[in-house]
Amino acid sequence: MGKQSSINKYIDIENPKFLRKIFIIKLFGLIGILFTFPLGVLALINGNYTLSFTLIIIAILLGTNYFVIAKKLNYALSANIIVYLFLVLFIYLVYSGGVSHTGTLWIYTFPALALFLHGLKHGLIDIAIFVSLLILMFVLFDSSILEEHYSTAYKLRLILSFLVVTFLSSLYEYSNAKFFDEMQLLTEKLINVAKEDQLSELVKKRGIHEEMECLYQEAKMKSEPMCVMLCDIDYLHDINNRYGHEVGDMVIKEIVTEIQNSIKNSDTLSIWSGEEFLILLPKTELHDAYNFARALEKRIENLEISYDRHPIQLSLSIGISNIEHVKSIYAAVRHADNAMYKVKKGQISLA
Repeated sequence: MGKQSSINKYIDIENPKFLRKIFIIKLFGLIGILFTFPLGVLALINGNYTLSFTLIIIAILLGTNYFVIAKKLNYALSANIIVYLFLVLFIYLVYSGGVSHTGTLWIYTFPALALFLHGLKHGLIDIAIFVSLLILMFVLFDSSILEEHYSTAYKLRLILSFLVVTFLSSLYEYSNAKFFDEMQLLTEKLINVAKEDQLSELVKKRGIHEEMECLYQEAKMKSEPMCVMLCDIDYLHDINNRYGHEVGDMVIKEIVTEIQNSIKNSDTLSIWSGEEFLILLPKTELHDAYNFARALEKRIENLEISYDRHPIQLSLSIGISNIEHVKSIYAAVRHADNAMYKVKKGQISLA
């Protein structure tokens, strides 16, 4: 539990958008190491000791970030380290000119770096800081202070071209983020369709497992009673054949409404199959569950549903079990299922 809380402090590991960001952070961190360290060694060989020292120090910091901080799942801090280390490096390359006056060429990678790692809003703030530092350096520092000489025309075109790259990178990041959000929304809708029954608007079998397990574990931990009920609509197949599926759907909706009006707020109702319903009854003794089931049977039998002036007689077959002597919630469901079919066959009765 503690580890999960520590992770969630920095990132929602269930969110695909953040999983994508984790991949990008690791990728940029690794590329940064492979980019700065060899160039630092090359600068050392060529006798450019200041540039070599700067690149190798940044490579060491990036390596520490990649193998220590990122491994501890502190991805927010890891992204900050990568972005701001490269911001400092690129400012230095503009200041010094880099190798053979090519230092300014590297700054065009910064917009993609900042936007990919920090997102559109935060990334644009990083870029604004970088551009402001460039302008201040060009305005306040003359040629005697800068290690590299730049003409006014070059400075102006450098900033303008950098802004164009920023605009294009921002446009790409915006469209990519929007597309990703739309795909994620569509995925969530498809998951909901898979988990929720469209007719009754109840959670389906595949969507109830987590809640079943949580209620079971909580009851076991607190030594509290809990019961499981399975309800089957009798003769629904005959109703569909005689009156049509629209009437069968109406019957299901009416029965679902009646069950929902009968259960407590703490109880859980879900679809178990097409005509079977699962009811989880936490903090409920077995005799109370039987009393509830008998009352529910009567409420369903008293429902006044008709089609073309023909009354439709409804009834439920209900099976009940508790969790007292079972090793899992699914064992309790199996016991309830067996009891339900014995009721349906007339082998046992709730009365």
